[in-house]
Amino acid sequence: MTNKKLIKTTGTILVNKKLESVFDFFVNPTNDNLWRTEINKSTLAGPLQLGVTIHEYSYLSKKVPNNLIELKCVQYDKNKLAIFETPDNTQFYIKSQRQVKVISDNSTEIIYTLDFDIDLVKYALGFGLPKFIVSFKADRDIKKYLRKLKTKLDND
Repeated sequence: MTNKKLIKTTGTILVNKKLESVFDFFVNPTNDNLWRTEINKSTLAGPLQLGVTIHEYSYLSKKVPNNLIELKCVQYDKNKLAIFETPDNTQFYIKSQRQVKVISDNSTEIIYTLDFDIDLVKYALGFGLPKFIVSFKADRDIKKYLRKLKTKLDND
């Protein structure tokens, strides 16, 4: 995706759970609606593994209340990393990287990185915003999502 203006945001947070249970919940897109507020629903076309297709339905705005994005699992390393990316022929590029690291027996670090085409925001709103505003909002959102994810995982 060299010809697109991409927004990249990364967040990290510590969770008081064993790595395996954190990985299983965090990397599974069908759980995203429990911690990412814009997600209406995500489905997997098969088991979560390399090559599986994900259909993500998200609320982008009142103008686009149930946007469908197709992603593919392009990298999957059990209990370490999963990367989901839109295929080459899609209108807007998105890449979701989900990584976990052991800190101690009952502490796991979550690293969530999201790259997306800034034109997705223009599509959702009907007008463009400066890159610094979109980046600022994306950084705030990812921190909010990770706090919600931590609360969910720590309390389950």
